[in-house]
Amino acid sequence: MDVTQPLEWVRSGQGEICAQGGHVVRWKHDGSDVLFVARKARFEPGQPIRGGIPVIFPWFGDDPLKAGRGAHGFARRLPWRVVSQDLRATSTKVVLELVDSDATRALWPHRFALRLEAVLGAELELALSVENRDAAPFQFEEALHSYFQVGDVRAISLRGLEGARFRDKLDAFREKRAPSDALMFTGPVDAVFEGASGACEIEDIVHGRTLRIDKRDSRSTIVWNPWIEGSQRLAEFADEDWAHMLCVESGNVGADAVQLAPGAKHTLSLRVSVA
Repeated sequence: MDVTQPLEWVRSGQGEICAQGGHVVRWKHDGSDVLFVARKARFEPGQPIRGGIPVIFPWFGDDPLKAGRGAHGFARRLPWRVVSQDLRATSTKVVLELVDSDATRALWPHRFALRLEAVLGAELELALSVENRDAAPFQFEEALHSYFQVGDVRAISLRGLEGARFRDKLDAFREKRAPSDALMFTGPVDAVFEGASGACEIEDIVHGRTLRIDKRDSRSTIVWNPWIEGSQRLAEFADEDWAHMLCVESGNVGADAVQLAPGAKHTLSLRVSVA
């Protein structure tokens, strides 16, 4: 695929979707942004966008083969095809597709088709489908790497993961257990909750709203904020950007990776609502 072409966008009153990465960059609810985008985010061909909802596929985190293939797979870096778009006054529906090519098979030797259906309206609805077009089964990791905008990460609470076990990426992936109360944040967090298929809610007292994250066929929830020092290592983050974001990602990673038979299809669904 040619990653040198200018970026293709679908824009409406409800938000913005970039064809590169099949990436929902912005979504508004009652005129207010719900998704966080770093102030120095790069909108360049072949570069992942820091913010919104990147699509992670077919591996999560660092390249598991340590072969220089980049973190979080290749889907977020490549241009997807806009299959259809329906822009209305109160909602926007866009369907995008990414299929394997010589370039993808050089990185991951499987034939596949990704399809993202996005509806931006009173709620945000996403459905990411993976189809195995190979003659043999394959395994993959996936995530909708959702960046949510918050008034101040130090003044929010995250419900839905009380008492759950997680792997702490900041502590050599050691297994730990979350507190029995809602999560509060006083420092960096990079936690992978495997077997966590339930809904989460971000209570944001600064913005006076609660974001509810419902999902389906997703067994992993990833929670991430780099905090002050970590954000200084991210070129796209401006000062204080870290204080206004929290990633609550829906996926299937690690022990929850998906094994897909030839001709089979797997769909991960996400719905975000605001109260």
